[in-house]
Amino acid sequence: MSLPTTAQARTLPSAFDMTVPDDAIDENGHMNISKYFEHGSWAPWLRLGQLGMADDYIPVRRLSFFTVEHRIAYVGELRRGERFAVHVGLVGRTAKALHAVSYVVDEEHDRLACAMEIVYVHVSMESRRAVAIPDDLAGPIDAEVAAHDWLAEAATGLSLRR
Repeated sequence: MSLPTTAQARTLPSAFDMTVPDDAIDENGHMNISKYFEHGSWAPWLRLGQLGMADDYIPVRRLSFFTVEHRIAYVGELRRGERFAVHVGLVGRTAKALHAVSYVVDEEHDRLACAMEIVYVHVSMESRRAVAIPDDLAGPIDAEVAAHDWLAEAATGLSLRR
C-alpha cells in the first residue's frame, strides 16, 4: 500500500470529522485500534449510501456487500481530544466486487494516521452468494472510481480478482 499525501486524501469525500473521545483511549494513551477500524470500515458503507445504496437496500432488495478482506496500516497516533477526519475512496470494481479505501487524517498534525483497504463482495441475502452489483449502483460507483483515478496507484495493498 502506498500512502497518499494528506492533500490527496482530503480530495476524497469525508465520512467523519470529529475529535478523539475519552472512551476511545487505550492503555497506551492513544486511540485504540478498534476505533480506527470502526470509523475506517464504516466510511465506505456511508459513501455507498450517498451513491444510492439506500437504507432499504438489504431488507427490500435483499442485497448487500460483505467484507472479504481488509488491510490496515497504522502510520501515526491520535490522542485524546485531537481532531481527525476519515476520507473514503472507491478504487475499482468488478461485476460482483468492490475495492475501497479509507484514510484517517490527523487534522492536528496534518498527517495520515491510518490507511485501510477493504475488498467487498456483493451478495444476495437469499442465496448468500456473490451476485452482480445492480446497474443503478454500479453507475455511480464507476463515476466515483473515475473521479479519483489516482487511487489505483495508492491503494495497492489489496486487489480485485478479475
